[in-house]
Order: sequence, then C-alpha cells, then structure tokens
Amino acid sequence: MQQDYSSGTPTSAVNAPAASVADSDFWGLDKLKRAYQDYTGNKRAEIDEQKDARRYYHGAQWTAEQIKILKRRRQPITTLNRIGRKIDGVVGILERLRQDPKAYPRTPQHEEGADLATAVIRYVLDEQEWRSKSAEIGRDGAIEGIAGLELNLTDGDTGDKEIEIDIVEPDSFFYDPRSYRADFSDARYMGIAKWVDVEMAKEMFPGKEDEIDASLESGTEFTTNPDRENKWYDTTNKHIRLVDCWYRHKGQWCYSIFTGSTVLMEGVSYLVDQKNRTECKYIMYSGNVDHDGDRYGFVRNLRSSQDSINFKESKLNHILASRRLIMTNGAVEDVEKVRKEWARPDGVVIANPGGEIKADDQSFDFAGWSKLLEDSKNEIENFGPNPAVLGQGVEKQSGRAISLLQQAGIAELGPYILAFKGWKVRVYRAIWNAIQRHWTAERWIRVTDDENVARFIQINGLGADPVTGLPTIVNAVGSLDVDLILDEGPDSMTMMSDTYDALLALAQSGAPVPPAVLIELSPGIDGKTRKRILDMLQQSQQPGPAQQLALAGEQAKVEETKSRAMLNIAKAQQAGMPEAPSMQAPQAYELPPDIQNAMALAEIDATAAGAEQKRAQARKAEQDAALAPLRMMQEAANKDADRQARAEQMRQRQVA
Repeated sequence: MQQDYSSGTPTSAVNAPAASVADSDFWGLDKLKRAYQDYTGNKRAEIDEQKDARRYYHGAQWTAEQIKILKRRRQPITTLNRIGRKIDGVVGILERLRQDPKAYPRTPQHEEGADLATAVIRYVLDEQEWRSKSAEIGRDGAIEGIAGLELNLTDGDTGDKEIEIDIVEPDSFFYDPRSYRADFSDARYMGIAKWVDVEMAKEMFPGKEDEIDASLESGTEFTTNPDRENKWYDTTNKHIRLVDCWYRHKGQWCYSIFTGSTVLMEGVSYLVDQKNRTECKYIMYSGNVDHDGDRYGFVRNLRSSQDSINFKESKLNHILASRRLIMTNGAVEDVEKVRKEWARPDGVVIANPGGEIKADDQSFDFAGWSKLLEDSKNEIENFGPNPAVLGQGVEKQSGRAISLLQQAGIAELGPYILAFKGWKVRVYRAIWNAIQRHWTAERWIRVTDDENVARFIQINGLGADPVTGLPTIVNAVGSLDVDLILDEGPDSMTMMSDTYDALLALAQSGAPVPPAVLIELSPGIDGKTRKRILDMLQQSQQPGPAQQLALAGEQAKVEETKSRAMLNIAKAQQAGMPEAPSMQAPQAYELPPDIQNAMALAEIDATAAGAEQKRAQARKAEQDAALAPLRMMQEAANKDADRQARAEQMRQRQVA
C-alpha cells in the first residue's frame, strides 16, 4: 500500500489501458468486505499455522501453558532452535543459486535490443535493492508458505513514472480462499489490510477527511490479529483500518481502497502485460499447497522433530540435575530445607537420631533417550540444505563431487526452488512491461558490466538515423520485443571449478601449469581480486632494477665481443689469405682467438635456444593433451546450452 496517492487522482488514470470499467461497475463496499471476511473465515487454520511458524522460527516454541507446567516442576525451559538455522540455510542456498535476468530477442531485428532490455531491468533491480529484498521474500516463503511483493509507480524526476518494489508482509496479506495454484494465477482477488494512523491516511487521500473521520476505529473485522499488532497498537492515537483489494472484474484487474464504512479510491490497474491485458500489482508465490488448499512453509514438516528435541533436552537436563530422596518419617526437621541442601554440590543434610536418608538410584535409560534425541536432530539436520550443500566437510573433494552432493541436498527443496525461480521470472516480466509502458521520457541509466566497468546508456533519446539522417528515437524501450529468462550461472561456475581442479591436480603432479591460469579459473576469487592478483603476479615476474642492470651489463659484454670478432674478421680479409702450395694438401686457416670465442658463444646460444624451443613444444603438447577432455566437455556443454536456448525460444514463439 505504498502507492503515491498524494495527487488525489488514481494512478490508473494515467496511462490506463484502452478498455476501461465504468465507475458504477466496480465492486461495492459490501462485496469488498465479504471478500475479506470470506478469507478470514475459510483460512483460519492457515492463518493460525502461519502464526505458529513465525513463532517457531524466532525461537518462541513453548506455549504459555507448557511454560507454566515446567516452572511448577522446576524443570528448565530448553530451546534448541534448529528450525531457524535450517530456514536461514535455505535462504543461503537461494543466494548461492542467485541468477541474473537476461533478455533474449523474439525476432532477429531485436537482437541488439535484448542487451538493452537486460541492462534496463538490472538497473531497476539494483536501484530497488533487489538483492536484499528477494532474500527476505525467500525467507518469508520458507517460514509461512506465502511471500511476494507489490509493484508500484511513483512520480520521477524525468517526467514519467518510476518503478518501486515493496515487500508484502505475509501476516497482512489476504487472497481468494478458492485459489489453489502456487502462483495465485487462479485467484480472483488479493490484497493487504493494515492499521494506519489517521493523520497519515488523510495525507494519502486528500479531500477524504470526512469519510476517514467517520471510519475511526472501525474495520476491526479486517484483521487476522498477528502478534506484532498486539505489541505496537497504541490506543491513545487514532487509527483506521485500510484495505487495498485488487480483483478481477469484467476481464480486467481493478482495485479499491476502503475502510469499514467507505470506499476511498477505486480504479483500473495501471499495469499491463505484453498483450496489453491488465495485471495485478501483487506478485506472490507459495512453496507448498496441501490437499485442503492451505499454503504452508517448511515449519510444518520440522515442527514435530523440533518439539521432540526441546522436550528431551529439557527432560534430560532436569533428570541429570536432580535426584530423589528416600527417608523415614521424621528423619529431618524440614523437608524443603533438605531438598535445597541436597541439590547443592556442597550441601549439608542433618538427619534426626534413628532417621535414615538415602538417594533413589533409579534406573533411567539415558542411552535410549539420547538415541531418540539424536534421531530427532538428524531428522532436521538431513532435511534440505545438508552440510554438503553448505560447503561443510567437503574441502578435499572435487568440484564435480561437491556439485553432486549439493544436488542431492537441494533435491528436497526442488518444488520450493522452482516456485521461487518462477516467481522471480514473473517479477522481471512485470518490471519490463511497466518500463515499456511508463518510461517515455529521455533518461540515462548507469550499468556496470561483468568487468566492473561503469557505463551510461541513453534511453528514449533523440538522435539522427545513420542512413537517412532524419531524427529518430535512440534506444526506444517501448518498441522492443524480448523474452526473459534466467542466466544459467551455476552451471558455468561448476564447469570452471572442474577445470580448476583438473589443472590443480596436474600442477601437484609436477606438470608445468602457469600460476596465472590457476588464478584465472579459481572459483573462490571474485573478479576484482582476480585482476589485482594477476597484475601483482605480472609485476613480480618483471625484473627489478638490479636485475635489469645485470642483464644490461651482460648484454653489453656480448655486444662488445661480437664487435671485436667482426673487426678481426675485417682485418683478416683486408690482409688476404696465404696461398697454399699446389702439390700440398690445403692447410686449415686458424681464426684469431676473439673470433673463435664469438663463434663458440653463438653456437652455445643457438643450442640453448633450440633446447628451450623443444621444451616449450613438449610442455604445450602435454598441456594440450591434458586439457583436451576439458575442452571437449566445455564444447559439449556449450552446444547443449545453445540447444536448450533455441528450444526455449521456439517454445516461447509457439506459446506467443
């Protein structure tokens, strides 16, 4: 309910769809109230389960009656919150599987526009702090089984609308109780209901002050009574219950904001899809839907084991910290004093003459209880993100082995991850549809590419056609036609990790693998750190000042020797060679010592160069042979990815 209503005019009046609904045809107040009450009446079990799930996640796992009984027994209240840790692990897995949106063209003419669409969508997500918001929404879905966001439009500084993303609190959300699908695509209506300060409500709806005053303290029936409302509700200030209900009506999505006594605002949705059909601003998902149509999170399946852990831990601690006493009647003056002294490690118990006191060495099956406690812990520990998924205990295994272990651990989270991934795609499409419809003015966006280099892109700018020279719109987002999918980032990361492991094994066996190659393929180093390390490595391999001077001196000596050799050869040629007698065998002419030394040095250099070339060729052949299987795997993976992308594009064209 963060929409900008300060102008007093519904946002739907701006850029509304071509088809509209007459004011008299909107849902009336009675029908709107019945819709909300239908939800609270039919979904009471789901609402109560959501309350318990929130309490279990936050460690409030004992009821007031249980706490009262434990205190009467003087038994410790022990809570080992493994549900909270497990759900936090699920959120961590979602972060590790995070993938960026990417647009693909539907037609060859929009191939360049797909990159523009990708940049624009990522710009909006970065501006709205998508990384933190999506993680929180993933946690809400894991706890309560319902999560999502609302897509709003606000006035921007470029003359058109800005896109805002706001998290929907599950305890304030309501929906059509007959909805059964996980993506709420079959829901006829949905919305949120919140208590709002009267002064704030008057600021949101100027001109409606009288209607708001008439609705004071009304609307108490429009609440599910979440725990947090009981904490913060202030009876000294005036509050009003506002309900924002979006509903399907005559083929369109409409909205109404009302209280218990009046409708404050109503209109047609300001969001449309790629086919110009109105859309709901609430984009929600559920991880699980049971046979009754109730939505639930992971707490339902973990609650029994969590209760068993808490009960057994509390009971074992109580038994280990206390022992029963058996005494004759009248053995002590004060039984309660003896009880306290007996519980102390340095306590003193004085018995009356003739009285007898002894401890009851009761037989208690600690081993059996400990085994049951361990089973309960393992039941939670082995669900979903196991230690292998979290990267624990797999330090010495290959990337492929770790990937297989993680896939086995993630398998139990499959339905939830698929629902979460499908929800993100729907969010990306809704954002892109809103961009195409509402971004009409010229603007610049800042985009950071994979190399962390910032660049600016002009949107809807005025330029000249390079062919005709006529004025044209540069990067007009409204004319692009693209598909949206998720990048398959984890797959490429796994292949990079496998390549790194193979090269590391070759290096450990003595193969000459360049360190720069290992650093480039290391999966645990981010791009900035990798570039900095490679620059440092390159600088370290360059000779220092002292080494440069020594090399320069040696080079000067070689050049001096060559110069003397050339000078001696010239002198010998000028003096002429002695003629040999005709009847004698030809005599070998002995060159001067300087020339012989120069020739020997040249021969040594040539031999060393030839040997080094052969060694380099041998190393290259060895590396090519070692990397051949990896290249084949990479080529096969690339072909498979291309084939899947083409199949997905074909499927999208058929659907369209």
